[in-house]
Amino acid sequence: MKLKNFIKLLEEYQSIDKSVDKLNEALKEFDPDFNYLVFSRYKELFLDTIKDAMNDRGEWIGYFLFEQDCKFTKKHIISDENGKNLPFRNYNDLYNLITLHK
Repeated sequence: MKLKNFIKLLEEYQSIDKSVDKLNEALKEFDPDFNYLVFSRYKELFLDTIKDAMNDRGEWIGYFLFEQDCKFTKKHIISDENGKNLPFRNYNDLYNLITLHK
């Protein structure tokens, strides 16, 4: 998968997630006892599909989506097997982690 399509898919995933959050806020306002809607089937389908398409054996996409909550950082939080710091500042860095460090 090309970088451009990779970014487009991740941004669309995040857009859908934001829409779900807005829906949850509206439902909570409508009914204060409402808890939370989770569309886990679409999340799992998306994650499985993009991981397979990218051959993401390091689980970097899941790490970005769930551990980092779709946020990048300028801090050095990732290093390779030799202890060299690897950047995690943007989609390009995430793409490189997946495609260059298999």
